[in-house]
Amino acid sequence: MCMLEEIYSKLMDQKSRAIYKSRLLYSLTGDYDEIRRIVADTDSAKALRNKVNISGSKQVILWGTGFWGNWMLKSFPDINWSGYADNAPRCSVMNGLPVYKSVDFLSEYENPSIVIATTFFHNEIYHQLLAAGISKDRIIDAGGMMCDLFDAQYFDLPYLNHDDEEVFVDAGCFDGMTVRNFIRWSGRNYKEILSFELDAKCYRECGEKLKDVKNLTLENIGLWNKEDVLCFHGTGASDSRIDAGGETQIKVGRLDDIAYDRRVSFIKMDIEGAEKEAILGASNIIARYQPKMAVSIYHKREDIWELPKLLLEINPEYKFYLRHYSFRDAETVLYAL
Repeated sequence: MCMLEEIYSKLMDQKSRAIYKSRLLYSLTGDYDEIRRIVADTDSAKALRNKVNISGSKQVILWGTGFWGNWMLKSFPDINWSGYADNAPRCSVMNGLPVYKSVDFLSEYENPSIVIATTFFHNEIYHQLLAAGISKDRIIDAGGMMCDLFDAQYFDLPYLNHDDEEVFVDAGCFDGMTVRNFIRWSGRNYKEILSFELDAKCYRECGEKLKDVKNLTLENIGLWNKEDVLCFHGTGASDSRIDAGGETQIKVGRLDDIAYDRRVSFIKMDIEGAEKEAILGASNIIARYQPKMAVSIYHKREDIWELPKLLLEINPEYKFYLRHYSFRDAETVLYAL
């Protein structure tokens, strides 16, 4: 059996197999239609399209000209977008569509439907639109949907079993939400949380946000396949990463060494392309305890085949699930159980 057939045989449901085929083709061809297929099959995308259809408006406006304003247009080309609106637009045309300042766009469109395409201040924008006279049934809060997707990430799979002795490893703490979501998922019944964050700014913020969490160890080091000092590009945001051209140096080490005396039961990894090395550095734990794993599988084009292959080489007993938590090509998670 070839590598891809072996991985495919370990995928336990149809949704996982469909996501795998599309992500594999996307990695091989770069055809974004494959990502659109994955996105279209998510409940959130179906809900968004349904709300647009129910609104009945022939004029659909994207509120937000930033990151998500671009991706929404790319991922939902079938929606008849009429233009953009923004409180502080930086251009008059974007992606071939007119861009209006928020105070002006209502004079251009009659009874438009508005899709809020930002995760920042989406609640405030929602109430701003209500105050401007837009009815509730014409406001579609895609920003809220995206936040809900992020919150569900790593813990929504119904096959994840929990016990009161969980030792949870959070590789890539970022904003602390994964720790909070783990605590909620576990019903506050767990043994220990080991959390790792390389970015100094994120590390400090997590320390403050999570200071009330019991049995938490937060480390300003990265997980890797050996103890080392590496170059790091820190942005204080989700795209901080190990990078040979990085401006700072950081310590990395093997989870096998750091958690040598713990019976680790659950490992989450979202570490911007360092997942392969981190798995290698946890190979003894993975082989011995077969912890539940939730691993980001999209940072590198080869992740879709290399990461499941590596896990099966370390522990052939694993079975796989795939889920997708975004309206774009990021946030695809491999669950190994």
